[in-house]
Amino acid sequence: MVEVVFLEETRHFFDELDSQFPGFTQQLVEAFRDYIESKREIVPDIFGNDCPYTHPHSAFRAELMHIHIAIPPSKFPEKRPQADRKCPTGQPDKDAALVYVQGELEIDRYCLVAFLYPSAHALAGDDKTIAYLARLAQDFRDTN
Repeated sequence: MVEVVFLEETRHFFDELDSQFPGFTQQLVEAFRDYIESKREIVPDIFGNDCPYTHPHSAFRAELMHIHIAIPPSKFPEKRPQADRKCPTGQPDKDAALVYVQGELEIDRYCLVAFLYPSAHALAGDDKTIAYLARLAQDFRDTN
């Protein structure tokens, strides 16, 4: 069974999300758990492209990942392949990403590191932000 945890240092990302969309964090946790337990075969309609951060190098080294997320009430088109489900960069209110990392030894333990919204692409383009998240992700991997 997959265990999903949060970091105290980044919990504010999810608190802000819930203030705008009550209950959405719990929906994300449940959808993420189902997605991982299905070996990523059952893709929720709010989940888009799932890929690693490759820049800065610390994010790549920490295996920091992100999934494009459709913000309620939006959903990604059902027939569109997951790799083609991406948030638009020019629409900040529709540009969101769930940032996560898998435990290194405890492979069924995942940490939801952050939720980037609005303007997830712009936030991800800030090396300081992603380096900070990568450092937290690496700490999680080192102890899990």
